[in-house]
Amino acid sequence: MFDISFWELAMIGVVALIVVGPERMPGLARTAGLWLGKARRMLAEVKAEVDRELQLDELKQSLRQQGDLSGAKEITDQMKSLRDDIQAEFNDPDDLGPPPGWRPGMPTAPQLPEWNPPPDYDPHLPLDALPQAPTPVLLQKPATTSASPPPGVAPPSPSPSPAAVDQSS
Repeated sequence: MFDISFWELAMIGVVALIVVGPERMPGLARTAGLWLGKARRMLAEVKAEVDRELQLDELKQSLRQQGDLSGAKEITDQMKSLRDDIQAEFNDPDDLGPPPGWRPGMPTAPQLPEWNPPPDYDPHLPLDALPQAPTPVLLQKPATTSASPPPGVAPPSPSPSPAAVDQSS
């Protein structure tokens, strides 16, 4: 780190022993060791903080590269608008609910007078389980392209022209 060799450290120790004296040397070495430990811990904390910030910057950069977050924001906005629409539908003051006196199982609309259910009709069966009436088949001859009417049919009578109608009155 500071590129100090063993002999340089030994020289510093000898000078310190002469200046401080042999009685106070152990206390001084202990204090120097505590300061050195604190300096190493501070240096390790600063290094860890710098590494965390670098990783955070890399993570932010990778998120930017992966894609734009506006798509997620757009989906969130759509979900909020759908939720608001549904909430507004449930809170609609015009929708007062079922009419007074209505009970579950009652018909929701009056029956049409011309419709009578068949005797085997069960309202609790699904519609595809009901018997189906046969569909009538209409047989027709293909239309002819000639101007003459088919045999046995009288040709249509000519209608009077508008000028003839005006002259008769």
